[in-house]
Amino acid sequence: MHDTFGLVAEPAAAKADPRGAVALAGVALDHRHANSYLARPGDRMKHIFLLIDGWAARYRLLSDGRRQITALFLPGDLCDLAWRDGGKAVQHVIAITAIRALRIELGTFERQIECDPGARTIVDHEAHLLAEAQCEWLVSLGRRSAVERLAHLFCELVERIGAVNAGGVGRCEMPLTQIDMADITGLTPVHVNRTLQQMRRSGLIELKSRQLKLRDFARIKKIAFFRSSADNPPLKNNLPEALKVFQTISGLAAVQTQGRLAHA
Repeated sequence: MHDTFGLVAEPAAAKADPRGAVALAGVALDHRHANSYLARPGDRMKHIFLLIDGWAARYRLLSDGRRQITALFLPGDLCDLAWRDGGKAVQHVIAITAIRALRIELGTFERQIECDPGARTIVDHEAHLLAEAQCEWLVSLGRRSAVERLAHLFCELVERIGAVNAGGVGRCEMPLTQIDMADITGLTPVHVNRTLQQMRRSGLIELKSRQLKLRDFARIKKIAFFRSSADNPPLKNNLPEALKVFQTISGLAAVQTQGRLAHA
């Protein structure tokens, strides 16, 4: 089911962009196909993306071809705050699915943060969530078992973009392949496959048609040593509020956003 947040219409007096974006006042509505790159190592970064729809991943590629995914960017995320200094990208960022995003020039982005407390709050919140996620991914790589690693990843995704119903069942979209999961969790694809089968047999998850269902969210959180929502703020970013802030400076009047919130 799609939830429409939006206030956004087509921009007036906009300029066409070779990548299918519509630009105005340093902000563009950008569309990218799956498997297209938002950044490659060595690229001089001049903008930040605010994801509206779709998933992207940041990764480090070793010289022998092995890959480690170091971050997932989901709707509502700013990709990538590390680019704020205008330096060169040090890792690849690739669209896992087709994405739609606001592409914000760095100068415009920094001016908005400087003059708008709402923008500063959004960026500070994003930075906090990113730091927390990176810490937990490090713990997974260093200490969690295979089941615990996948369980933790699934709990994180449900909190970030999914929903948990009154019966304790969690759901979210799942466009990640088993190779993607392996490259996030530091496991081999074969190990991921076996672990997913084990989790299915145990009645913990259903995973089909790009949809993930956690049958007992509370139980899986315990298995994963997942953070307590009671003691921590939710992992979700506020996409409607972020759009409201950055569309104000762009002249973009009502971009319709469709947040894919699966209902259990």
